[in-house]
Amino acid sequence: MVTAAKGSIQWGARHRGVVLGALAALVLTGCGSSKVSQCNDLAAVVNQTQTFMPEFETDIQAFSESAAQVKNLDDIKAAASQYTAAVDKVVTNLNTLVSDLEAVSLQDETLAAFRDEYIGVVQGFSTALEEASQAMDMVVTVASEDDLPATIEASQTQTVEAVSAIETLSQQEAQLISDVNTYCGATQSPAAEPSDPPAADPTEAPTTP
Repeated sequence: MVTAAKGSIQWGARHRGVVLGALAALVLTGCGSSKVSQCNDLAAVVNQTQTFMPEFETDIQAFSESAAQVKNLDDIKAAASQYTAAVDKVVTNLNTLVSDLEAVSLQDETLAAFRDEYIGVVQGFSTALEEASQAMDMVVTVASEDDLPATIEASQTQTVEAVSAIETLSQQEAQLISDVNTYCGATQSPAAEPSDPPAADPTEAPTTP
């Protein structure tokens, strides 16, 4: 039988809405023309996240819903696979974003420094998410129900540092976006806070015969 492991794979819902959630289009005023152009060039690349992050949010929400309905080991592994697929896809998008950021031509030294700092943040997100995906993959490949409790514990331990890193990076990103907006003379509309559901636990399943 499959027995629930309390607090095991809640991390997917816990970071929903955190990664790259503070970006806004720049509305530029009061800058020199060259600076305006460079600010717009940087904003255009940074705000590419608005094309792929909503899809990631949707995928993680779907994972949370699947995880809340598991009834057996196969269900647990399927939900975990859903999570790793979503994370692996967004990591690919983040790595593409890094390449696009590196290709932006910025003569303004301050903007170039902001760009380089943002690249570091995005790379940090990518690394942390890869670690989370690897941790969840332990559940995907678990051999048997008997192995599940130990596997869940190991997976959860491995995600702790990834969760902490993402929370720290999210704070750094929010400050960086604010700094860029201020430097560029931009105005930024407050972003709506995501409404997170209760954390989903794909192993918190009822005991089945």
